[in-house]
Amino acid sequence: MKLKNIFAMNVMAAALVACGGGDVNLNPSTTVGDNIVNNPANPTPTTNPCAQYEQDGQKLQGTVSGKNCVYNTTFASSAKQLKVSLFIPELADGGAHIFQGSLFIGEDVDNNVASAGKRIPQEGEGATLTVAAGAKIGFERGEDYLRIARGSKIIAEGTKDKPIIFSGVKDLRDNAATISDRGLWGGIQINGNGKTNKCTDIQRQPTANNVHGCHITSEGLPGTYGGNNNAESSGVLKYVIVKHAGYKVVEGNELNAITLNAVGSKTILDYVQSYAAQDDAFEWFGGAVNAKHLVAVGTSDDAFDFTDGYVGNIQFALSVHPTGVGGNNCIEADNTGTGRADDITPLTKVRVSNLTCVTNNVAKNQGTTPSPDGDSLGLLIREGFFIELYNSVITSNATGAASKALFTFNDTEGPQTIKGANDGWSVAKSNLFAGTGGVAQSKVDPANGTFTTAAWLANTAINSNNTVITAANQLPVNVLKGSATNDKAYLTLAAITDASTAAVPVALFDVSKLADSFQAGAVPATGTSTFFVNPTHLGAASETNDWVAGWTVGL
Repeated sequence: MKLKNIFAMNVMAAALVACGGGDVNLNPSTTVGDNIVNNPANPTPTTNPCAQYEQDGQKLQGTVSGKNCVYNTTFASSAKQLKVSLFIPELADGGAHIFQGSLFIGEDVDNNVASAGKRIPQEGEGATLTVAAGAKIGFERGEDYLRIARGSKIIAEGTKDKPIIFSGVKDLRDNAATISDRGLWGGIQINGNGKTNKCTDIQRQPTANNVHGCHITSEGLPGTYGGNNNAESSGVLKYVIVKHAGYKVVEGNELNAITLNAVGSKTILDYVQSYAAQDDAFEWFGGAVNAKHLVAVGTSDDAFDFTDGYVGNIQFALSVHPTGVGGNNCIEADNTGTGRADDITPLTKVRVSNLTCVTNNVAKNQGTTPSPDGDSLGLLIREGFFIELYNSVITSNATGAASKALFTFNDTEGPQTIKGANDGWSVAKSNLFAGTGGVAQSKVDPANGTFTTAAWLANTAINSNNTVITAANQLPVNVLKGSATNDKAYLTLAAITDASTAAVPVALFDVSKLADSFQAGAVPATGTSTFFVNPTHLGAASETNDWVAGWTVGL
């Protein structure tokens, strides 16, 4: 959902929620910090293992509470920016770091401060948050979140055996959260110096006393992002799980599980999951950060959302709507928001390969876990956005593969979205769409005549090897292992058949032959990719490539 308003300050006065949870159990460790060993018979360590820092001459450290560490608002809050680096260790016995306020890393340099000459931090000049593998970090209130300022970094490198978990206290401390507990805390927001089409070319250039003049206010409390460096690094998220996150302040102003504001391409996102997000699971506002091995389960709004001049690549991404759990689009994609011309540059484009979207036919505000954000849908392409979609599966886990629309084009403020598809700027190759809702077009500008998404997918001058199955005698398609009995099935079968047992062959497209450099407003650029690998299967994961198992939750 696009966020346009500044955080309503009165919401921040909401009462604290005493919560906790437990959708995953990590192997306990008796080693914390600098090899401090706890006595298993005594949950209170002899040495305080909690995170600590010194700023402005004051030393601060968390307080031990049983096996957990608690950090009050003197340590960190929305009113206190950490201008020094912070290390958060793994705690023994599955202990969690519990924050009673927001955690803001790095100093936010907004337009007023930058205009006065304070340098906008670049390329890690700001503070760094380092999180140890296996660490668990919880927040008490929906409006509290983790924010990384421009020029600062987060280094959160977990492992398959020890993923890093960010969640609400109801999950991590009380072991009481379910998939219905969406929005227990605000999520992770990373602000970068990358490009956004909310700034002009002139604003992205150096000023008389600073590196650039681009300052866009993010959702949540006022934070600043934007610049002219699409190659910046804001750190690493690897084997990271973000659970029960997202927070709706007011309509049109929401915190997502993971928000990437103008984040640069040297940032690493690999093996990252969102579980039970209140708003979007992953949202890109400009920038150019690529991602691999993404998982979104039980998202209330959109699993993957792109806008405002983002250009980048995604390979191996999975979105699942379990039975009865309401959610909106697998992908929602815009170049601009409502009320802004669709052709504002830089244009927005994502190249996606090996995506699996499992919808469930649940309508808005319906189901056992309702979503107020919309029907369970596949891909929505609108507002001047362009997409290259390869080697993907979009289907439904409902009985008979009943579904809403699985792939939709929508001309909004102008004809640019569908014109780009007709001109070959958007392409779709080697994809399977299987569900009663089929593919659709919800608005076609008169300039684009009689365009239909079905005819476009079949246009071999632009696309190839796309299969759309909607007939009752062919559904459900046997494409995901165990889907007949498992609503969370996600592994693509080696041999795909329809309901009549007829083979459904889909030839794969070699995305490793896409060029690294590409233009959003152009046909696909071919060459040699250092990001994409030549896939061996359709969709996100398969029986021979199950990278999802062993570290994710809810599947």
